[in-house]
Amino acid sequence: MSRTILIGIFSALLAAGGTRSGNAIESANQTEWARSRLACANVGIDPGSSAFSQCVVHLYYSLWNEQNEFER
Repeated sequence: MSRTILIGIFSALLAAGGTRSGNAIESANQTEWARSRLACANVGIDPGSSAFSQCVVHLYYSLWNEQNEFER
């Protein structure tokens, strides 16, 4: 019985750790998207335009590629 309880607690801890890690990654991604939007707005691109959307996407993925170059 105590073995079953310990396994259940261990499983819950693993699940909780994965959730926090996932939330941290999601938060970091949102921050990077926000920085990309801000940078494109700072250079004067109209936030409602398609050029703005292209700027944000290209900037975000260019920076992502640079930061994750070692993984390729």
